[in-house]
Amino acid sequence: MKKMSLNILLVGLVGTALAQQTNGELKGLINQSFGYFPRFQELQQGVQVAEQRAELAGLATKPTVSASGSYTYVAPVPNIPFPDGSGGTKNFKLQPNHNVNTGVSILEPLYDFGRTRLAIERARLDVQQAKNNVEYNKSQLAAQVANVYYTIIYLQRAIDIQDSVIGVLQVNKQVIEDKYKSGDALKMDVLTMQNNIDIEQNRKADLQNQLQKQYNLLQFATGQALNPSARNFDFSVGTVDSAGALQTAQTSNVEFQMAQQRIRQAEADVAISQLANKPSINLNGTTGFRNGFQPDIGQFKFNYALGVGVNVPLFNGGRDKKQTQIAQSIVKQNQLAVESLNNQYSRDIKQALTDVQTNQERLRTTAEQVSIAKEALRVAQSRYKNGISTNVELLNANTNLQRVELAQVQYEYQMTLAQIELARLMGVKYW
Repeated sequence: MKKMSLNILLVGLVGTALAQQTNGELKGLINQSFGYFPRFQELQQGVQVAEQRAELAGLATKPTVSASGSYTYVAPVPNIPFPDGSGGTKNFKLQPNHNVNTGVSILEPLYDFGRTRLAIERARLDVQQAKNNVEYNKSQLAAQVANVYYTIIYLQRAIDIQDSVIGVLQVNKQVIEDKYKSGDALKMDVLTMQNNIDIEQNRKADLQNQLQKQYNLLQFATGQALNPSARNFDFSVGTVDSAGALQTAQTSNVEFQMAQQRIRQAEADVAISQLANKPSINLNGTTGFRNGFQPDIGQFKFNYALGVGVNVPLFNGGRDKKQTQIAQSIVKQNQLAVESLNNQYSRDIKQALTDVQTNQERLRTTAEQVSIAKEALRVAQSRYKNGISTNVELLNANTNLQRVELAQVQYEYQMTLAQIELARLMGVKYW
C-alpha cells in the first residue's frame, strides 16, 4: 500500500511539474483541437452508444407487459345433446363458433443466478472503455499538435538563421564589390558570393515551404489558421529515470488502463458464459376478457391467471462449455498483451530518454561552437577588409557559423520532440 501511494505521488509530482512547463498557447491549441477535430465527435457518440447499451442491460430486470387480442372462428364445435323436456333434444355447445380473446400479459424475471447482474456490469465496463478510448485519442492528438507546434518554431528559427546568413553574405558581397571596383578583387569573387546568396535563398524557400505545410497541419487539427507566437523550445518533463517513467506510465497512461480494462471485460465474459446453463425463474400473469365460459359461452367475462415458470437448459451440444473456454483464452490473451505493452513501453521510454540525454550533451558542446564560430567570422571579415585573406576564408567562416547555429536549433528541437514522446508514454496530461 505504501509503495502504491508513493507511485501515485510520483505521478502527481511529474504531472504538476510538466503542467508548469507547458506554455499557455500550446495548451490552448490542444484544447481547441479537442473541440474541433471530427474524430472526437465520433468517439463521444461511441460513449453515448455504450451508455445506452448499459441502460438497456439494466432494463432486463424490469417486467415485460404486452397486450393481445384475437378472433377465431371454429367449426364444427363440440356439443352434447340434452333432452329439451318436450320429447326432443337440444344441442349444448361446449365452445362458441366465434371466439374472441383480449388480454394483458406480464412476464417478470424473479431469479437468474446473477446473469443479468453480470450483463449490467459488463455493459458498464464497456462504457468505461469507451471513455478510455476518448482519453487515449486525446493523448495521441495532443502529442501530434505539440509536434506540429514545435516543428513550426524550429522552422521559424531556421528561417531566422537563414535571414541572418543571407544578411551577412549580402554585406560581404558589398565589400567584395567595393574591392572589385578598386581592383583588389576579381569578378569571380563577386559571382561566387552571389551564387552563395542564391543557394541560401533557395534553402530559405524550402524552409518556408515546409513551414506552410505545418501551418496546414495545425489548421487541420484545430480548424483555424494560426501562427504560434512562441520562439522557445520550452517543453520539458523534468528529470526522470526509465524505471520511474515506466511506473508512471503503468499508472497514468490510458493505453495501460485500456489493456487492464480488456482483461476485466474478458473476465466478465467468462463469468457470464459459466452461468449460461443455469435455470431462470419468471413470474407469469395474464388478465383480460374472452368468451367461451359456461353456461353462456357467448358472453365476455373477465379472467386472469398467475403462475411461476422455470426454464432449465438441458443440452445444447457443448456450446456453453466451448464459449467458456474461448472466454478464458481471451483473458489469457489480454494478460499477455499487458506484458507485451510493458516491454514495448520500456523500450520506447529508454529510447526517448536516450534522445533527451544525447541532445542535452550535444547542446552543451554546440553552445561553445557557436561562440567560436561567431568570433571566427568576425576575424575573417576583418582580415578580408584589410586585404590579408581571401573570400574563401570568409565564405568558410560564414558557412561554419550557419552550420553550428542550425545544429543548435536542431538539437533543441529534437530534444523537445523526445520530451513530448516521453510525456505521451508516461501518460502525463500537459493540456
